[in-house]
Amino acid sequence: MNTKKIAVASTIGAFAVMALLFAYPAMASSSGAPQNLNTQQLLAHPQYSNQKIQFSSGQTITLTSVAGGYREVGNPAVNGTASGSMTLQISGTFTGGYALTVTGGSLNVNGATYTISGGSAELGRFGVYMVGQGQAGTAQFLFQDRGIGKFGSTNYGILRIDLKDGSSEFAVRLLVTISV
Repeated sequence: MNTKKIAVASTIGAFAVMALLFAYPAMASSSGAPQNLNTQQLLAHPQYSNQKIQFSSGQTITLTSVAGGYREVGNPAVNGTASGSMTLQISGTFTGGYALTVTGGSLNVNGATYTISGGSAELGRFGVYMVGQGQAGTAQFLFQDRGIGKFGSTNYGILRIDLKDGSSEFAVRLLVTISV
């Protein structure tokens, strides 16, 4: 009988210790120094920015992957790493944003390299969201890029691509650097 009580008590004790280990970082971050985010810090993040960016026709934007992955739509067991780059050129400036032309790049998905041959996109006036479509050989794709901010002097974004080649369709997500 004592062995059973000791086993139950040690199991409960182990769960309690694990719960404390998982809870400690959350408690430490909330009980430490107060989170003093002022308005200037919030506005520095692109999501909260109300500053219109300034591009001119002919400027080039390059998205280059740092890390990424894909999964086959309808069959999540088929997945792996993905990479790529995309070059866009400002083709029109408007009060509400910018028109862009996809001029090149490539995508490496599921062991295949897709060379981007063209497409179009639009970029919002604050430079945070971009949506578009393009062609890469026999494949077509839709894409969305969302700027997530600056680390040091480098701008980063999340590029999501829905790539369809014949009956195969892949959902791709890349962490990209954004250079102008």
